[in-house]
Amino acid sequence: MMHRRRRLLLAVGSAAAIVLTLAACGSHTTSGTAVRAQKTAIPHESTAAPTGQPGPPPAPPKPLVASEIRKLVLQTDDVNDIVGMTLADRSEFQSPAVSARDYNNSKCAITMGINKEALGNGEFTAFRQVQNKASKGDSLVGLFTQNIATFETPAKASELFHQAYNSVGQCNSTTITSKTDNTSWKILAPGSFHGDAVTFGSLQLTDKNQPLGWRCDNDARVKNNVIVEVWFCSWANGGPAVAAGLDQISARIPPADKPAPPEPAGFLTPNKIKSIILEVDQVGKMVGANLGDSNTYLSPANPPDLGDKSNCSVLDGPNANSFGINVDYTAYRQTDYRENTDSYQHVVTQQAATYADAQTASGKFQNAFKGLNGCDGAVVPTATANLQFRLQVPTVTGNSAQWSLIELTDGQPDTWRCVFDFRTQSNVLFVAKICQFGNPTDIVRQIADQMASSIPK
Repeated sequence: MMHRRRRLLLAVGSAAAIVLTLAACGSHTTSGTAVRAQKTAIPHESTAAPTGQPGPPPAPPKPLVASEIRKLVLQTDDVNDIVGMTLADRSEFQSPAVSARDYNNSKCAITMGINKEALGNGEFTAFRQVQNKASKGDSLVGLFTQNIATFETPAKASELFHQAYNSVGQCNSTTITSKTDNTSWKILAPGSFHGDAVTFGSLQLTDKNQPLGWRCDNDARVKNNVIVEVWFCSWANGGPAVAAGLDQISARIPPADKPAPPEPAGFLTPNKIKSIILEVDQVGKMVGANLGDSNTYLSPANPPDLGDKSNCSVLDGPNANSFGINVDYTAYRQTDYRENTDSYQHVVTQQAATYADAQTASGKFQNAFKGLNGCDGAVVPTATANLQFRLQVPTVTGNSAQWSLIELTDGQPDTWRCVFDFRTQSNVLFVAKICQFGNPTDIVRQIADQMASSIPK
């Protein structure tokens, strides 16, 4: 149970601490608004033929010369704006370091990032790999990679691109393992792979083949004589960030791209997720306590082990399964406030996750409460031998759900309880929870209402 013990800040378990160290430059093992480029053609005089007369076909764009590859690379400020976090540790490489032979399945190795074989084993005229990353201790928080290669002709770039990526769809849902660090990944590649742009991703797996919560998203494109790949690894779905990064690089390659479509109305972009979370001082005033201990998390906790009541785990608090086992959210934040680490009268938790659209968020909300047979009134254990919790199934009204947990001491109800308010609004799922002595239902509702007021409708 997570209601009366402290979870380590950004803790990911021993497997993650080993795996998410700063490793080889080219692979995945080495949240924020996706800021798409405003791509419009440079104004110029009309060259259209007079009405009624056929005009000459447009001249093909000149290939980008190798010396101009540096002009395509996004700078650190651009990257930070795209991902919505500070990735200040930057490194650059002028040749690809990863080979398909570094993985147990060389046919699917391209899903781990572009490799030597995909680039024709040196047929490029110039190559740049630029990585921006940030760490917490020995564990990565975010890793944004740009791979750019130029070739002598557009035909050569297109040939190599399609050879590398056309078979990616056959790798969907398969597992691939790195020979260098023994990390395993589930490949996410359900789309079509026959055009000039491809999108796919991967989930790092634990030693029990369960998603760890660390996800990498890749976009690749061929344009003119250039192959570009962008990938972003983090504790959320980085799809919007890599799409924005690829768009910005593509806009610098002739010819000009079409303008990007605007974001839909009533949409909360990933880098705005912090705006939903109430600050500790504001929450402290609402509960009437000095909440001096504050922790923030970038990924939801794994479901607790409730034995034969594991189907009831969402009632212990929305968890990784509730928000999307495949790390479907584009950003996630959780805060836990209490008086101090070891002695407290209140535990106040806020959780929020953004998604690609409102339909996805609503679907996660609805799915969270499926399969709760036998959960109402069920008694589940805690980490303390003589303490248990009695579960209550939620009251669901439209896009919101409320429920509570009652603590039992030696089998008898005591006054410690936890109250939840779980909602979906626009493309956001969010939760307010308070555990305290007494009934905090009214304050939980006030916190949830304040969170909702920061979300577009």
